[in-house]
Amino acid sequence: MPRVAAVKERPFDARVYAMVGRIPHGQLATYGQVAELIGAYGCARQVGWALRRLPLPSDVPWQRVVNAQGRIAMGPGREGSDWIQRELLLVEGIAVAADGRLPLARHRWRPPLELVEPSCTKE
Repeated sequence: MPRVAAVKERPFDARVYAMVGRIPHGQLATYGQVAELIGAYGCARQVGWALRRLPLPSDVPWQRVVNAQGRIAMGPGREGSDWIQRELLLVEGIAVAADGRLPLARHRWRPPLELVEPSCTKE
C-alpha cells in the first residue's frame, strides 16, 4: 500500500487516503464507493474534497477515483488536475474519452468484504 506524505491530516482524510491506496492499478472506484467503504455513507462529496487536499504529486492513487457517472470531473475549478488525472489513467491502460468518460463497468474495483468498515451512523 502506498505511503501517504507526512502531513497533518484530518482523521476523515486519512481514512480516505488509506482506502484509496488499496485500489489496484488499472481499476476505478467512485467517490461514493470510497465513502461507503470507510463507513461514511452519503459522504461522496467529502471524499472528493479530501482527495483535492492531497499535495501533488502524491503516492495516493487519487486518479483512480471518479464520479458516479464514470467520468472525470472536468472544469476550471480543478486547476488542471482533471488533465493530470486523465493522463495518469491513460498510463494505467484505462481508456478516457474526450469528455472524460471512462469504462467504469470494465474497470470497477470489487474490494474484498473485509475492507468494508461498519457504518459510523449505526448505533
